[in-house]
Amino acid sequence: MKVFAIANQKGGVGKTTLSVNLAASLARRGFRVLLIDADPQGSALDWAAARDGEPLFSVVGLPRATVHKEIGQLGQGYDHIVIDGPPRVTDLARSAIMAADVVLIPVQPSPYDLWASAEMVALIREAQVFRPALRAVF
Repeated sequence: MKVFAIANQKGGVGKTTLSVNLAASLARRGFRVLLIDADPQGSALDWAAARDGEPLFSVVGLPRATVHKEIGQLGQGYDHIVIDGPPRVTDLARSAIMAADVVLIPVQPSPYDLWASAEMVALIREAQVFRPALRAVF
């Protein structure tokens, strides 16, 4: 099972859009996918509630700082898990990062967005002390 966390402290960079599309792409390839909405705003849950037809993948809400502790039990039976992270660096974001194998950091192509990601990069480096195999990409 591979766990992807979509995280950035800046709002409006496309975290939920990327999360939903990544989950859908993996599901269309035949994988069993769980999307965890760890954002208290619940946008991925709202999207799931509004969609028509048979769902391609499961969506659950878990906006708590226990994602890394619960991921093993929640992820049973799934090939991949995608975590839609919160828009701030909080204990919840730390938990999502600690649960992940790969952290995707969406940014707009501007210096301001890159500068705003500095705190997220620091948080990932902190997590890599405990999880050396953790990878992150912009």
